[in-house]
Amino acid sequence: MITPKKFYMIRHGQSVANRDGYFSGNMDVELTDLGKEQASIARPHLENLTDKPLCIIHSHLQRARHTAEIMNQNLKLPMHETSLLGEHHFGDWHGEDWDIVRPHFFNGKNPPNGETHDEFMERVCKGINWALEFKGPVLIACHGGVFRAFNRLYNQPHQSIENCVLYEFTPHEATPDFPWRIQPIDS
Repeated sequence: MITPKKFYMIRHGQSVANRDGYFSGNMDVELTDLGKEQASIARPHLENLTDKPLCIIHSHLQRARHTAEIMNQNLKLPMHETSLLGEHHFGDWHGEDWDIVRPHFFNGKNPPNGETHDEFMERVCKGINWALEFKGPVLIACHGGVFRAFNRLYNQPHQSIENCVLYEFTPHEATPDFPWRIQPIDS
């Protein structure tokens, strides 16, 4: 499971694949102009935190890296990159239309020639725990799949995560089945 330490996590801004409606997974696609704007709009939420992160950990994919860079323009925190927090490897589904593949994916089918749901969940668990080894709190800039994998680790239902919404994850021992309090930061 995940080390019980406070951290922040944000999904990257809108990518070209998000805009165009296809599975990008581990393909390295860039942010759209809207995605860059979303990160700029989210930046003050990070800067206004009372308990600011001490570093930023981001996926190796440019959409997460660029989001992290925009978020960090004023704070100038140390940044660390890892492929452990990259998006799900979708194999044969890379580049496929989201509306066609989505029902199969969310019904638990593993991507052909890709990473299984379990393999992805294990990788994300390693990645988050690696990030939490840094003095924190830390900010993790990643992908929607990382949020899904986090929920799956605790047998929680999938929840849609919007682009560039900052979330605070705080250990919450009062709920042993899901020992986390997750709150969006919107001011």
